[in-house]
Amino acid sequence: MRTERLLLPWLAISFCASFATVARAQTPATPPSQYKVVCGHDCLAEFAERFLYGLTHHDASAVPLSPNVRYTENGAQLAIGDALWATAQGLGDNKLVFTDPASGGIQLYAAVVESGLPSMLGARLKVEHRQITEIETSVLRRNADDAAMASFAVDRPIWRQQVAANRRVSRQALIDIADSYFDGITQGRGDATPFDPQCTRFENGGQMTLRADAPNPVMKMSCQEQFAAGMLVIVTSVSHRRYLVVDEDNQIVSAIATFDHRGNLSSVPMERGRGYKPNGAFTRPFSFLIFEAFKVVDGKIRQIEATVFSVPYRMSPGWSD
Repeated sequence: MRTERLLLPWLAISFCASFATVARAQTPATPPSQYKVVCGHDCLAEFAERFLYGLTHHDASAVPLSPNVRYTENGAQLAIGDALWATAQGLGDNKLVFTDPASGGIQLYAAVVESGLPSMLGARLKVEHRQITEIETSVLRRNADDAAMASFAVDRPIWRQQVAANRRVSRQALIDIADSYFDGITQGRGDATPFDPQCTRFENGGQMTLRADAPNPVMKMSCQEQFAAGMLVIVTSVSHRRYLVVDEDNQIVSAIATFDHRGNLSSVPMERGRGYKPNGAFTRPFSFLIFEAFKVVDGKIRQIEATVFSVPYRMSPGWSD
């Protein structure tokens, strides 16, 4: 039953392709996009399903891959069939998929069972000529009892909340809003980024803002309050910023970047004359590879989902900026 259910999307793709052939014979040709793809949200979502099916069934032949497809995992270029392709055994309970018909782009987050243990998958796919040409992944391998798996990649209603056409912002504005988020982090400014008061951020399944039962006061703060307090300036730069999947219809912008921590940051002035001195891991150089998605409502960031993976300081993610 599971296999049949997963095969349905692939049959749908084949049907769509056949239907499109008939339609082209009856209607004037649609000019091809600069990204060489005519594939809507549902079509791209089917490519995402097929990718996850092939990945978890160790069957690359089930995925419509380009002959020159490029694949990276945590910044390392690998062969199709290696790493997660060889160890993934199935999907967990949660999954988020964001699509961009204008670019043929897909960004997804999915719980994966790998060698009997849970993993968090962030992935970016690119579809051209109805083939996947790029696969970029970040895989966070977790312990068997990691409670955060239950709240990772949850398809919360806010992600599907409709935004009226007259309340949407443009593609470039969505990118600018996400970019201002990274600027607000490094500048320690709460006024640099347009936040909704209910903005909620999840990182690796953990709720990092507006958490009433948080063990520390920082996680009880809103997104804007954390930025204004300067708590995130331990990120000394945000490099390799890319915005390759932008869903204008649902007002979602996805980003991939590296958060750099140079390790020698001096004490940061805080409210009431106190100072914050980074400690622990943040006293030595390292970076985070970040896959991050933002839901924007009325031009303000309302929801955030991110995977955060530790990598060498200023490491390139392996793709052009």
